[in-house]
Amino acid sequence: MSCTIATPADDAETERLLRDFRILAYGTERPVLGTDGRPRARGDTLAKWTRPLRAALIDGDIGSAAAEPPPTFQDMARRHLADLSSLTGLEITAARPGEANLLIFLADDPFAAARRHRALFAHKIADPRQFDALLAAMEPSATCFGFLWGGWPSGRSIDFAVAFIRGGRGERTVKGCLVQEVTQVLGLMNDLDRSAASIFSDSGRQIALTERDRLLLRLLYDPRLRPGMSWAEAEPLARQALRALRRGG
Repeated sequence: MSCTIATPADDAETERLLRDFRILAYGTERPVLGTDGRPRARGDTLAKWTRPLRAALIDGDIGSAAAEPPPTFQDMARRHLADLSSLTGLEITAARPGEANLLIFLADDPFAAARRHRALFAHKIADPRQFDALLAAMEPSATCFGFLWGGWPSGRSIDFAVAFIRGGRGERTVKGCLVQEVTQVLGLMNDLDRSAASIFSDSGRQIALTERDRLLLRLLYDPRLRPGMSWAEAEPLARQALRALRRGG
């Protein structure tokens, strides 16, 4: 007589986490720029960094130099980047603007700052007019905004990202924007419903990563999940990884 041992079904919370992960990792509310610098359609591929991040925080409101924002904002960014490094296993260090592959424009008008210092990322732009139109479309209403190069739709890893954060909106708003945008450019590029208790909700209620957010970020950077994977390829591996993470593995 033979018997088959059934695999236990996952609980409802695991299913909700997988659903949210798919929304965040396989969708985007932001423009996705291909390796030629042009906006592309979102493909069914996973995107994440596989190289060290070199981050520069820039206040472009001060003269023509790419100056640093006030110490309070620098400390805020430093703490969040250290937290992201711990969660993902990525090496994330501060860099001079000209050597950075993650540029964070934190200024009263970050879009004007980016135009003023476009030489920092001009090598990624194939069509400057199209890029200017993209910025102009976001500028009137966006408190914070970010986009990335590589990863989508090519299936390669992310290799460059830029975030824009308005600095004159109060410390709480700045912190929430910084945490949301810099986390999203690591590969969880979409938003969840406004009712979600998550930094990925645009409700503004959360200004720090929740425990669920941290779990989803750790899931993205589980080594079983590789850049370029379709959801069909990633789903069983994400399920395995999530079980291990929830057990504390």
